[in-house]
Amino acid sequence: MNGYTLGLAASPWIVALVILAALGFAIYTYRTTSPPVRPARRWTLIALRTIGVALLLVALFEPVLSLLKITADEPQVIVAIDNSESMTLSGQDSSRIAEARAIAGRIGASKLAPNSRYMLFADSARVLTPFRPDSLTAIGGETRIESPFTLAADSFRRRNVRAVVLLSDGRYNTGANPLFTAEALGVPVYTVGLGDSVEPRDLSVQQVFTNEIAYVGTELPVEVRVKSAGYTGGTATLTLRDDNGVVASQQVALAPGTNEYTAGFTYRPRSEGTAKLRADLSGGGEELTAKNNSRATFVRVKSNKRRYVMIAGGPNPDVAFLKRLLSADPNIDVRSYVQRGGGEFIEGKLDAASFRDAESIVLVDFPTASTSPEALRLVKSAAQTSNIPLFVILGNTVDYNRLKELESLLPVTFGEPRPSEMQVFADLTAPGRSNPITRVRRMEGWGELPPIFRSETSVRAKAEAEVLASSRLGSTSLDDPLIVSRKLGRSRSLVVLGYGIYRWQLLGEGPRAARGEAQPGVLEDFIGNGLRWLAVRDEDKQVRIVPSKQLYNLGEPVRILAQVYDESFNPLSDAEVPVTVQGEGKSYNLVLAAIGGGRYEATMRNLPAGDYSFAGRAAANGREIGRDEGRFSIGEIGLEFLQPSMNAELLRALAARTGGRFYTARASSALIDDILANQGFAPRSLESHSELPLWSTPWVLAAALAAFAIEWVLRKRSGML
Repeated sequence: MNGYTLGLAASPWIVALVILAALGFAIYTYRTTSPPVRPARRWTLIALRTIGVALLLVALFEPVLSLLKITADEPQVIVAIDNSESMTLSGQDSSRIAEARAIAGRIGASKLAPNSRYMLFADSARVLTPFRPDSLTAIGGETRIESPFTLAADSFRRRNVRAVVLLSDGRYNTGANPLFTAEALGVPVYTVGLGDSVEPRDLSVQQVFTNEIAYVGTELPVEVRVKSAGYTGGTATLTLRDDNGVVASQQVALAPGTNEYTAGFTYRPRSEGTAKLRADLSGGGEELTAKNNSRATFVRVKSNKRRYVMIAGGPNPDVAFLKRLLSADPNIDVRSYVQRGGGEFIEGKLDAASFRDAESIVLVDFPTASTSPEALRLVKSAAQTSNIPLFVILGNTVDYNRLKELESLLPVTFGEPRPSEMQVFADLTAPGRSNPITRVRRMEGWGELPPIFRSETSVRAKAEAEVLASSRLGSTSLDDPLIVSRKLGRSRSLVVLGYGIYRWQLLGEGPRAARGEAQPGVLEDFIGNGLRWLAVRDEDKQVRIVPSKQLYNLGEPVRILAQVYDESFNPLSDAEVPVTVQGEGKSYNLVLAAIGGGRYEATMRNLPAGDYSFAGRAAANGREIGRDEGRFSIGEIGLEFLQPSMNAELLRALAARTGGRFYTARASSALIDDILANQGFAPRSLESHSELPLWSTPWVLAAALAAFAIEWVLRKRSGML
């Protein structure tokens, strides 16, 4: 459908009067002619004169010709196909990827074919043009179901997308929940679930949990979480290995149904460096896949002797507990200084030598009003000059005005001191639930701890700090931090803004221990994790070379990253950073490219599965700045196989919340008819407007000149002047 309108800068009546005036002028001009001409010739001359004059006069009113074109934009459907590794698993009648190919093929042979667009997604989404069944290879190491909806949102502005078809098993292991992204599109999502929602017969290693840092010769607890489904009984063998071979093995009794088991191992590192721990599960008989029967993690092993300096404002239960806890480990050397009256210490004089080789300084109820200025100066100097981390636990005699002298080294700032106090519970924040400091072996134990004492003095976390736990008064959550950490440049600090933490052990876990229930202690894990986190001193190195992560999926690009600093720890952007990567009998030489701010990067692709080590150096102006090394592995994660069943609940929710429908692979024959029958799957009208400014086109002037030229020729041929 097309339409035309003519726009003028003045009223049409005025334009009509102008044209009539041009006609009147022409009639008046040719009222008599010399020599006389036939009436037909005279009226022809009048018409030509009228046209020429009218065109010139009308051009003054800037006429614009507007064109309206209306076309029908046919509805389109986006077919998003899961191309991750889990699609290689069994579906209802064949493999999931084969079922996806068949359904996509039916769409391509239906009435929807001309208006269908295909997308493949795994960790990201891409448009597949044209669609080819052999493009579905199921090799993606991760699944981000939100990615096709995010990519489709760009198409909505250009195309009449009226439906989305999702072919997937519904299991995503990266990215955000796809429900909100899909709902925001405003079109129905038709989901086809591939696989079986009933847990298949399968064994898997879900997690290997241990500390990030270990010490030579020191026992390190390792917990392995295992899952079984579809078994009626029997046993499986769980084996923990390191780089030197088998560490230990355990038998896991498989209970009927779907179950999770936790097995505890003890690992004693033999040498410094980066150790790889791998848990393997075997002996369960026939199962869906063996690709999820192994899981690995890396542990940095340091020298076995750890030295801490503990300074207390006076004897109290927290000091006694911490001394007993730390002294129980033969690999820990604790130098304790407990203050007594007059500011002196029971153990003797505190001097600069007291902090030699210390990994951390633990302050308990310190400083107090009787603390000498010299003692406070020594603590501040050791933390600043030697960059020794601070672990601060407050107390009922701490002097907040004196403590403010250390404020620049702490993750918090203190307000005006208040003498009153309250009892509060520890409420883990969202960051605290995943932070290595507060991520203990028995996370539910945080909710079972008794309250501790906290001053009502106002405390505010600094912008660069991370609040790991906040205070809760009864059932009321307060906006007050309780456990706060900070990592700023080369400085680390950790603060507990309360005291009486011995109660967490005595009242929280003591009764359970008295009943013979051997459970990991929250306080013991928290103190150990906190001290280990504080001891990490990677920031002291001028050259840091690391992989973007230590465990990669097969086929995933490996990114090697570096940071280079000068002696003053200012970023260096003009260094040369060669790196050698070795593994699987081959050696790869890289030169990392500068990306600004002292950072460097290189990417390696298509590496085979296996263990790899790397070593690199940085140099500038012909002088070596430093070296670094590390390890990574490829092909041992198996994220796609940790949950092999179909997530029917998510797929049903996607369909229900967007107005679509959910199908299984066997019931998907109605999919195409349902889309075509949907009233919303209809064309839309597209209006396109265009304007032609007649007054500025040369054709108007040419037409006027042509009218005058023809008039002149006729006058000449008629013998008129």
